[in-house]
Amino acid sequence: MSAEVTASSASRPLASGLQGSTFRRQLGVMVTVGVLFIALMSSLVSSWQASRGIRDTLIEQGQRITQSLSTQSTLALLYGAADNVSEAVQTTQAFPDVIGVEVRHASGTVLLARGTPGALPEAPRGKSDLPVDAAVAAPRAQPAPRQAYLAGETAGAWHFAAPVWTRRANDSPFVVAAQPEELLGEVRVVLSKTTLTRMMSNVFLTNMAVSFFFALLFLLALRWFADRLTQPLNALSQAMARAERGEANVHAEVTGPRDIGAMAQAFNSMIAALRQREAELQHHRDHLEELVTERTTELSLAKERAEVANLAKSEFLARMSHELRTPLNAVLGYAQLLQMDAGLSDRQRKGLATIQTSGEHLLTLIVDILDLSRIEAGRTELRPVVADLHALLLGVADIIRIKALEKSLSFQLELAPEVPGTIVIDEQRLRQVLLNLLSNAVKFTDRGQIALVVREAGREESLVRLRFEVRDEGVGIDPQHLEHIFEPFEQVGDLHRRSGGTGLGLAISRQLVRLMGGEVHVASQLQVGSVFWFELVVALRQGAAGEAPLRRAGITGYSGRRRRVLVVDDVSGNRTLLCEMLGTLGFEVDEAHHGQEAVDRALMPVGEGGPDLVLMDSVMPVMDGLSATRRIRQTRPANELPIVAVSANASSVDRLRCLEAGANAFLPKPIERSSLLDTVGAQLRLQWQTETVAPPPAEASTA
Repeated sequence: MSAEVTASSASRPLASGLQGSTFRRQLGVMVTVGVLFIALMSSLVSSWQASRGIRDTLIEQGQRITQSLSTQSTLALLYGAADNVSEAVQTTQAFPDVIGVEVRHASGTVLLARGTPGALPEAPRGKSDLPVDAAVAAPRAQPAPRQAYLAGETAGAWHFAAPVWTRRANDSPFVVAAQPEELLGEVRVVLSKTTLTRMMSNVFLTNMAVSFFFALLFLLALRWFADRLTQPLNALSQAMARAERGEANVHAEVTGPRDIGAMAQAFNSMIAALRQREAELQHHRDHLEELVTERTTELSLAKERAEVANLAKSEFLARMSHELRTPLNAVLGYAQLLQMDAGLSDRQRKGLATIQTSGEHLLTLIVDILDLSRIEAGRTELRPVVADLHALLLGVADIIRIKALEKSLSFQLELAPEVPGTIVIDEQRLRQVLLNLLSNAVKFTDRGQIALVVREAGREESLVRLRFEVRDEGVGIDPQHLEHIFEPFEQVGDLHRRSGGTGLGLAISRQLVRLMGGEVHVASQLQVGSVFWFELVVALRQGAAGEAPLRRAGITGYSGRRRRVLVVDDVSGNRTLLCEMLGTLGFEVDEAHHGQEAVDRALMPVGEGGPDLVLMDSVMPVMDGLSATRRIRQTRPANELPIVAVSANASSVDRLRCLEAGANAFLPKPIERSSLLDTVGAQLRLQWQTETVAPPPAEASTA
């Protein structure tokens, strides 16, 4: 396992080094390493085999030398004469690599020993047994060997031994009986391994030289083959690089092996196809530019027409808003003034309340028309306030009851006892939704009853879920038209019924209910009637649920010195209305017909008839309200003389223009008495004198 890890870790740097190199380099490195490894291994194997043959030859030679010395040592051992064997020993020593020669008796005593000191083992004389050297392979087999043999081997030498036997005299005529052979002694020859080492080195070096020579030839041939193989690949790669840079007329030469030639042919085919597609795209692009230019011109013209139409629409809506708000200012203003009369009967008070409620609804419709673009863009915002739900429902009921009586219909308001009296909601939007649904019910009902049912559908802590239902016994709606009735400008039913509206009521109602967190549902049956309903989760005013709310405290005057107010308006009815609203509370009211007159009055000191506050209309002859305000601000700052801008143009743009001109506050027409008093009191820092009046008891049901 460790060997595998080592090999893996050793090959990892090589692999990482070759990761980013070329194919030619990778091929060359891998083949070179493989060839060199094969050459090295073949040299080692060949040298090992040659060394085995040389070793066997030298051992065989040593055995022959020892056997020859053994034959020549018979007489010397038989007669114990060393001189008889000295010549043979010298001859033996003359052989290459012989470093030691020894002749011993069978008793173990040495007859003659020659050679390099230390080459022969020490053997004490007089021993009866033949000594055994530890470095020499020892024990002699029984019976004693007949030929020379390798007795032992060390790192640097071979030790050969051969027994010496007496010879048989079979050919002598004097021998009657054959004598047995007798072991006379032993000879030993020590042969050095120098020749073996030298020859093995020579063989290894020769083999290595030959192997690496042929390896070099193979690598050169391989390099030539790699060049021949990679040259077409490099040419193809360069052609691809030129194509990537966007050069035109790129062509790859079809050369080299068949596979690479096929790749080059495929590349050329691909380039040809791309050129054809590029030409087609260029053709389409040229025509597309012409088409885009044409369409851009058309869109520019359409945009200009739309801007002109939108500007005309905005101017028309602003003009209509101003023209409608101006008479509404008098209607609502005098309705509020008449309601302050304590001598009114209940019928008169209810009639005035209906007039005011209807006028407020008409004002709401005007505001909705102005906000139509905002509704279409989805930018309608809710303004939740603490509202008197009972009063709101009774006001809606009074309006619808009049419409129902005109068609001899019965109207029923069913208000459940558990419905809270005070909730937090956008009362104008809720009133708009209910009036839209109830007006449709009156329009599509010819006989029978219309009902507005309000009940509680659930309650959790300070939240309550209210369910509003509008029921009618009218003509009903065809099922195939149910999914279209909430689309803008979509009207269903008979033609004479469609003419009574614009088709925006249900679409706006659904959007408003969704903004308030609910959804309008409908169930209808032809010639039976329809039911529209939705549920809203609203917040309760703490401690006010189920109680009859008090009217706002009636303002009867203010504390402190008498204040002078300058009312500037070119319409006498508007001036008279404001004068009566403020005069009954103790203000000294002056009038101005246009802006220049207002500038002259406003520049007078306060003690000499100059005003404490100016109510400035924005649209007047001679000098408009914005110019007059700028002239006044040149001499009297805002903290010295408050100016309240009054305009029938109630858009945010008009409000911003008035404030930029120097006005302290802005009041839209028609002016509500409560808003007027709040603004005047805030600008003059007045302390109002009030009187609380309880409202008449509300009816839970009316017909």
